[in-house]
Amino acid sequence: MLFKEVLETQREILNNWYKSQKMMLDALIEQAKQYEQNNTTQADTEEDEPEFSLFDYYSLTNRDDVLISYKGPVSDLILAEISRDIRDKFSENPKASKKLFSIFVELAQNILYYSSEKVQFGSRNDSIGTILITRTRKYLTFSCGNLVQNKYIDDLVEGCEKINSLNRDELREYKRETRSAPQKERSKGAGIGLIQVALTSGNPLGVEARYVDEKYSFFSLSVRITA
Repeated sequence: MLFKEVLETQREILNNWYKSQKMMLDALIEQAKQYEQNNTTQADTEEDEPEFSLFDYYSLTNRDDVLISYKGPVSDLILAEISRDIRDKFSENPKASKKLFSIFVELAQNILYYSSEKVQFGSRNDSIGTILITRTRKYLTFSCGNLVQNKYIDDLVEGCEKINSLNRDELREYKRETRSAPQKERSKGAGIGLIQVALTSGNPLGVEARYVDEKYSFFSLSVRITA
């Protein structure tokens, strides 16, 4: 009698388990149908939108002319690692390495201090930016970019254009004037640092501002260094 009661109890447990599993499976099937329906509807309305390819991104950043590529938090530790990478990669060309390192320090500081895109790591609030070093037979090109509030874009672009309009002697004088002038509300780095970059490279600054939304634009700077 006891054995029969045990069997009945086990049968009831199994039946309840089966019912619960079937309910879960039915719910998952319904969710899958709903997901497929939603994606089909979205695909119908976004047929012309190109699909992001991670492989294309990988291929772009792994080209032979791309020497250093980084996008992410820019902290003192990250800057130290990229600095070491620059020294290692250009150890056979000390002149170019010295120029590139000097320019890297100036432009990377702009990201560190002025990027509007932030990420929280514990008690730190690190800036987000992009750093890229490419090479051709004649030039090394250092580029960096980050989000900036739209209200600062005009001042940034105008500051860079002024720098590009000056010759070497005028740049030195402008640097002295800028050093003694009172700081604006937020210079965004369009000051002594960028003047020094132009002096170090001996080439004009490449400037681009791309509208992102009503609040931010992506501001990028690039400078060539004779390889």
